[in-house]
Amino acid sequence: MINLFLFLTFAQSGCSTATFREQADSLFLITDDVSVYYNLKIPDDKYFLPYSLSEISGITHLNDTHLLCVEDEGGKVYEYSLAKRKITNTIAFSNPGDFEGIELVGDTIYVLESDGDIYEFAYTKHSSTRATKHENKLSRKNDTEGLGYNPYTGHLTIACKEDEDIEGTNAKGKTVYQFDLRTKKLFPKPLFEITATLMDDFFEAHRDFEYNKDRIKFEPSGIAYNPLDGYFYLLASVGKLLVVLDQNGAIKATYPIAPRVLSQPEGISFSSRGDLYISSEGEGDKGYIMKFRPHKK
Repeated sequence: MINLFLFLTFAQSGCSTATFREQADSLFLITDDVSVYYNLKIPDDKYFLPYSLSEISGITHLNDTHLLCVEDEGGKVYEYSLAKRKITNTIAFSNPGDFEGIELVGDTIYVLESDGDIYEFAYTKHSSTRATKHENKLSRKNDTEGLGYNPYTGHLTIACKEDEDIEGTNAKGKTVYQFDLRTKKLFPKPLFEITATLMDDFFEAHRDFEYNKDRIKFEPSGIAYNPLDGYFYLLASVGKLLVVLDQNGAIKATYPIAPRVLSQPEGISFSSRGDLYISSEGEGDKGYIMKFRPHKK
């Protein structure tokens, strides 16, 4: 039998905002298969970013002390020191574009454009480098926003915010595709398909409380693999939800995100210890990154 593990901070609500909080909190659910959880209402640290990253759109770990960041418009990667709380290196790799995701595999950086194109270049301390651009069947209609890595297959993962289909594929729901790093080709079959039915079935099977179906709106903006529990964490800025999946695409947990904590969450990454980092655009002000430590159940 699967039980729910609800910690008190998700059950608390003030009188003035009880309705709104209850709508969101009803979507917090983790199953017995999950060994760790994150309290997304109380970050363990907050890093305010310079204005050059006010529209930060993706993050990945260079190591446990430094993040690599990309923002929407400039063709640059910014290396951010968590200890010094400042940018320590900048790598120009392209002309301006619409860059949404970033992932480091070994010493190679991959940057995702919103039309699905992937830019590949080696990490460097030089201020500029030449990137190789890989085009594929994804396009602007898919609005690709999340880039991650699948250690089970050795492929990149690409999350689509909008249309799920590509030519020759009849996908359903919100999709995550894989990009083969060896052949530089996109697999036509999605790795994950997150449908409304899948979400409803998850809540109906495991909940013992009422939940607000109208509150469920899921348009992925980031994806990352958590080395601590072996699950994939799919982040949605539109819908303010974090969905946890196993390698077969089964939902293991859902976390509602409070807008007062993360106004526009788009980047997600984990340290080797399982610390969760989520970046948010500044909405006219400074962008920022929140850190959440894992808790044992």
